[in-house]
Amino acid sequence: MSDKRPATTTDASGGQRQFKQTKLNFFTSASERQPKKPRTTPEEPQETATAAAKETSATAHPEDQQPPSQTETSKTKTAEQATTPQDPSPAPTPITTTPQTNPSSARLRITDRTGDLFAAPPSTLLIHACNTLGSWGGGIAVAFRTLYPDAFKVYRAHCARSTPDQLIGTALLIPPQNGRGKKHYIGCLFTSRRYGKARDPPMVILQATVPAMRHLVELVVAEEERTGVKIGEVRMCRINSGLFAVPWERSKRALEEMELGEGEVPGCVEGGVVEVVAWERE
Repeated sequence: MSDKRPATTTDASGGQRQFKQTKLNFFTSASERQPKKPRTTPEEPQETATAAAKETSATAHPEDQQPPSQTETSKTKTAEQATTPQDPSPAPTPITTTPQTNPSSARLRITDRTGDLFAAPPSTLLIHACNTLGSWGGGIAVAFRTLYPDAFKVYRAHCARSTPDQLIGTALLIPPQNGRGKKHYIGCLFTSRRYGKARDPPMVILQATVPAMRHLVELVVAEEERTGVKIGEVRMCRINSGLFAVPWERSKRALEEMELGEGEVPGCVEGGVVEVVAWERE
């Protein structure tokens, strides 16, 4: 995304997180040589006289001129090609843009269950998809607002500090608050700029889901390093499938195909998996 991503806060005041963008410039160079002018050697007098006689004959009797034969034409082209300078630099190697999958990368493994998402032990991370306008006014977001009122204040303040284009495709990690509410971490994935009829199209929502989840993983790692407290279970609702109207299987497939780089998941062995349970209400 071209827009600068905002910071992620862990309280109502917050800061701003900046992302760096690396721009790759590819240059194609080629050396060219100018053809040297051929040396002019003096012709023999006899050849000059013969050429003049031929030219005079051709001018006097144009109907007697015969077109050059195919063999002569071929010889002429061969001679021209022999005098054409060749570029000594090799042809540039095409740049391959197809992503390469790494079998040693860690991945998410999502298990579907039916039950109460919020009936989780302390220090569990609960993930849901959000709009960027600071509204938890519909669907399962209403339950989040009711059960975690202080977390809702953090989320709303975070949205007020940034534009929708800055927030889309990012995440917010809200640690357990000191006030009323269960002691759970709340992970907000900003997958749609708006809500209701103004929500983003399904494809745009899916395109924002993967970078948002990757950002959330980075925030979890940073939070554990900062506090020394390990987050327990990872739970999520069937994100995007409610009011955002994206079939759950499409979001699930996109997340499970996401590769996590080295060091992004602490304690996860090479080629390992991160277990995530997706809950659907009964």
